[in-house]
Amino acid sequence: MEEKLGKGLDALIRDIDEQENPNTGITTLPITRIMPNRYQPRKLFDDGKLRELADSIRENGIIQPIIVTKTDDSEYELVAGERRLEGAKLAGLTEVPVIIRSVSQKEQLQLAIIENIQRENLNPIEEAGAFQRLIDEFQMNHEQISEIMGKDRSTITNSLRLLRLSQPIQDMVLQGTLTSGHARAILAIDEEKQLDFARFIITNALSVRQSEEKVREYNPEKPEKKPRPEKAPAVPKDPYIVSIEEQLTEVLGFKTTIQDKDYKGKIVIEYKDQTEFDDLIRKLNLE
Repeated sequence: MEEKLGKGLDALIRDIDEQENPNTGITTLPITRIMPNRYQPRKLFDDGKLRELADSIRENGIIQPIIVTKTDDSEYELVAGERRLEGAKLAGLTEVPVIIRSVSQKEQLQLAIIENIQRENLNPIEEAGAFQRLIDEFQMNHEQISEIMGKDRSTITNSLRLLRLSQPIQDMVLQGTLTSGHARAILAIDEEKQLDFARFIITNALSVRQSEEKVREYNPEKPEKKPRPEKAPAVPKDPYIVSIEEQLTEVLGFKTTIQDKDYKGKIVIEYKDQTEFDDLIRKLNLE
């Protein structure tokens, strides 16, 4: 399933179509029997675009069927196609064409995210929130999300950083008052000054570039620290300890150092990000 997800929603729909029925695999359901997708990442819909979609549906019908899954109580839950479903309701339809597909909760969330990204971009906060749900609810790491979504791992990481902003600033991004570029500039500001800086950007209609230039004014450079007195030359490390460090580094795949004095001390294993942390936990069999 995940291999299909990486190829795009259209590839998934073709795959489902082939498995459901050699002819079409499409049926119709009353709109009232389709429950919203509990994992839908989109919080806001553009009313103008939704009305345009409804007009198109009145004129041409629903070209591509909606994907649903059957629930335990014999009702149906939306998997993909929320905008089409909402457009159909607005157009006054009582039934819609559907493909019924058995999917896991994880796949429901993945498909909802992918459809929104491929068909109509999610707001940056909605997208970050959806990625965070994949981490929280399905224990996925940044690398796994990047593979499924077809995005660089750094893109996933930078997206998730937006959730560090306070809720009022997240709301500004959610409503489109600030862009993700503005949000990243705000993240460079000391936390207690971020909301004030966000309001300053909006009041003065600053571009992202102008906002980045203003960061220095809100974050004045701190005075240089006085140079520390030179330390005494380090005592050469015991060759045996060095050998153990090298062996641990090779076995774990992470730089490992041993701070030892008369066989008392600590072992330090270094990792750079959440993905490396997750890899380390797996190697130590702690999951």
